[in-house]
Amino acid sequence: MVGSGPYRYVAAERVPGSLNVYRRFEDYRPRQDGTPSFTAGPRIAHFDRIEWRTIPDGATAAGALRSGEIDWWEQPLVDLVPDLLRQKDVRVELVESAGLIGQIRLNHTLPPFDNPNICHALLSAVDQTEMMDAVAGSDPAIRRGPVGIFTAGGPMASEAGMGVLTGKRDLAATKKALAAAGYNGEKVVLLAGTDVPRINAVCEVMADLCRKLGMNLDVVATDWGTVNQRILNAKPLDQGGWSMFGIFSGGLDMISPAYHLAARGNGRAGVPSWLTDAPLEELRGAWFAAPDLDGQKALAAKIQARALEVGAYIPCGQYFQPTAYRRDLDGMLTGLPLFWNLRRSI
Repeated sequence: MVGSGPYRYVAAERVPGSLNVYRRFEDYRPRQDGTPSFTAGPRIAHFDRIEWRTIPDGATAAGALRSGEIDWWEQPLVDLVPDLLRQKDVRVELVESAGLIGQIRLNHTLPPFDNPNICHALLSAVDQTEMMDAVAGSDPAIRRGPVGIFTAGGPMASEAGMGVLTGKRDLAATKKALAAAGYNGEKVVLLAGTDVPRINAVCEVMADLCRKLGMNLDVVATDWGTVNQRILNAKPLDQGGWSMFGIFSGGLDMISPAYHLAARGNGRAGVPSWLTDAPLEELRGAWFAAPDLDGQKALAAKIQARALEVGAYIPCGQYFQPTAYRRDLDGMLTGLPLFWNLRRSI
């Protein structure tokens, strides 16, 4: 949002929940050689102004794209992609190359998820296929799984500890495992961000699973902004605390221990979930000190096994969000949605 790149954010024109504006930064000088590729190479701004409009209703956004009222819909609803594919003036592509990975984050400071055995037992019931069916349908071109702690297809991905996610789903066995781990009907508060479709989808599947397992569940269905505020509340449930919430992270955020903040055990200093686990932190420190890629991979496998053993969070699967834009836009880069290099075709 800030800095001295090819575009600068125009804070004065912001309309909360509706409009963000960027202007070309005239003093920026892109490098003179190289080929634009993701964040590498020259970053050339071909437009004087970028308007980023927030349109909550998917049908309205689709209509605006079809009519040319907008040029680019960053994240079209998967249900509307088939219609967009039929539009001769619209392109639909997979731009985000590392995908998006769903997570159910657990509050490790309050019962029942202050007990790692309960967290681990719950993992054995989660079906990532069911989760991604709810998010992205059954098209194998835009989904990948099963997904462990690190991004599937990335250099740190492994099979370590994956049996708890890939074994046969048996709800009766999970009920027994939860009871054996010490679950005794403690209340579970699930925060569901209903205005973000993919987050709402994994929360609905998680809520259904918790009910089938006989957990004492309370679903708080609210907007994503309110979820973000409430997850900072570290107080007990009767004082506005929480037990779990759904979220998606970019695959780039989970590609290695350097970036994957949800796979840490640094307690209150970490992201909301606040797991305290010294072995995880020791393994992460060793990963930074590893002398080569093979050493990093071996340690990443140990990190994954440990994170799944203590139920650091619940991986929900990975999918690739299509993007849709008008055919008269050229130069779309892959990796993440980026404004530079993009221009109007002549």
